[in-house]
Amino acid sequence: MHIFDRLSLGPAAGIAGARPLGNGALVVQARAARAGNVQVYRGDEVARPDLPQVRIYRDPDEIFRPESLRSFGHKPVTLDHPPEAVTPRTWRGVARGHVGDEVVRDGEFVRIPMMLADSAAIAAVQGGRREVSVGYTCDLDWTPGTAPDGSPYDARQTQVIVDHVAIVAQGRAGPDCRIGDADLARRLAEAEARAEAAETALAAREGEVAALRARVPDMAALDALAAERGALVAQARRILGDSFDPAGLDAGAIRRAAVAQALGEAEAAGMGAAAIEGAFRVVVAGPRPAPSHAPDPLRDALRDRRPDALTQEAAHAAMVETLRNAWKPAGAR
Repeated sequence: MHIFDRLSLGPAAGIAGARPLGNGALVVQARAARAGNVQVYRGDEVARPDLPQVRIYRDPDEIFRPESLRSFGHKPVTLDHPPEAVTPRTWRGVARGHVGDEVVRDGEFVRIPMMLADSAAIAAVQGGRREVSVGYTCDLDWTPGTAPDGSPYDARQTQVIVDHVAIVAQGRAGPDCRIGDADLARRLAEAEARAEAAETALAAREGEVAALRARVPDMAALDALAAERGALVAQARRILGDSFDPAGLDAGAIRRAAVAQALGEAEAAGMGAAAIEGAFRVVVAGPRPAPSHAPDPLRDALRDRRPDALTQEAAHAAMVETLRNAWKPAGAR
């Protein structure tokens, strides 16, 4: 769970104790977290929208846990909270400095050194921006209890890990630890990002719809396709008969059926698409065959080839031999 807590850098006069570096950067000491107190959050800010408010105990054993303190070190310093956790992908766009590694306990607070290397961040602090808001993740133990000072609580923070430290404008409730305007800005930024992503997705869908509509033929094209298929079916029925049903068949299959009927299945099976189209034009151009299967020597010769039929070369040689001996008397050949 991501949580943002806020503490003050101190009064404006306190900035005089900041340590400028030779390159213009500024090192500022800040109290960045408080422990031992019960902090009140809105229910929707801690994933409990069913509750108007939630009291959470910041257990010192968790806040000052060595792993939690070490998690402050070298984390980015930002101006206001970024819309998402800081990662190597987003660091360049949001980091204005970083937290040093001299993170120490200061009574009930955690004190951190921040090195500000960005002119806008330095100007903001020098101009009076006094509050530090820590963005971190934690688990919530929803076992109710009572803090040492007698304050009741609904849950207790555990496993606190810092993500970044933000310099924010002073909140309306002053320098107390709380979730405030920075969290609202973060959620607004997240909502805007989601809206922008939704608009991008909608634009992509509209483009897909436009492309699909462009692929659908208009009425004139549909009429032309219907007329073309009707003419093809009428031609095929000259060979296949009026009872031929072309349902489920494309143009190639209709032509092949007509050619197979005219020349035989074996002959049609050996033809490619181009040969079928050519044969179809020839067979449909001829007279419509009689209902009874009239003898057709050419068709029968193409369909029923004799095993001992001469090859083209042998037939040509036989013809040449016949012409060469044609002058001889019949008995002398």
